[in-house]
Amino acid sequence: MMQESVYMKLALNHSIVNSIKRALERIKPAKGLIQVLVITEKQYLNMQTLVGQNDHDIIDSDKRMIIL
Repeated sequence: MMQESVYMKLALNHSIVNSIKRALERIKPAKGLIQVLVITEKQYLNMQTLVGQNDHDIIDSDKRMIIL
């Protein structure tokens, strides 16, 4: 896994993608890493979301309240 933060921006065509890349090039940090992945709308629509088991050990009541 390589991500720390993920940001997404919609670009309507390839020329807008290129202008976004140029803007990122101008403001890139001296130390750090910016990676750009361009996908089409069709590729985005085929994305699958995989979710693991939910944790049900959460106490959602006033039993967890501590009065000092």
